Amino acid sequence: RDWSVTGVQTCALPIFEALKAYADLQQKYNSVLGGKPADVQEATVNGKVWYRAVVGPPGSRNAAADLCAQLKTAGHSACFPAAY
Repeated sequence: RDWSVTGVQTCALPIFEALKAYADLQQKYNSVLGGKPADVQEATVNGKVWYRAVVGPPGSRNAAADLCAQLKTAGHSACFPAAY
């Protein structure tokens, strides 16, 4: 993965749940996520396939950290910068 292009991971769930969860987050935190599409990335963790909803790419690790800080301030603590 390329850390020079960074997004913000907002959730990791089975694929349809990840898409729905992001849509729900987008509605709840519209001031932060409104108009920002998510890319769903597949990851295998402990032998199980998960799908990560990643917002971005904001462009840099600092931009992703800033977006995540905005989400945390708005009340969503389960996010972190992720290589895109």
